[in-house]
Amino acid sequence: MTSLNTEKWNRILVRFLLAFSFWEAVSIPLRMLFFSKFYFDPNFKGIFVPITDVFWIAPVFSDLVFTLSFGVLYSLIKDSLPQGLVGGFLVGILVSIIGFVSPMLWTLSLTNFAPVVLVWVWVAYYAIFTTVTAVIYSVGWNSED
Repeated sequence: MTSLNTEKWNRILVRFLLAFSFWEAVSIPLRMLFFSKFYFDPNFKGIFVPITDVFWIAPVFSDLVFTLSFGVLYSLIKDSLPQGLVGGFLVGILVSIIGFVSPMLWTLSLTNFAPVVLVWVWVAYYAIFTTVTAVIYSVGWNSED
């Protein structure tokens, strides 16, 4: 693990802007695709707020914080991670399992705080987000050395 210098910050910020802008372009249609089934289902109608009442700053800020913190974390531990496209997919899938799948399995086994199908759609959405972010951060990092 090495400290962050100016060159690493430049790499983090360039990849952050790329990952964040790509994800924000993809996330709105993906959210609609994943969650529209639940929005119109009368059993889940009480969980969702109307689209006009959504405070859009919260999801965008959440994506921004996750993308930037993932980039800083990746740059600090990149020497011990696999590189390239395959490495990005591997890191994204592993982080998704550790960060989303495992806690949801554990939480759903102890409580029933939300419908199981809705929770797994949410986990799949964030697993895709994590994998895309990991791939963008991992591709081409060593070619700039």
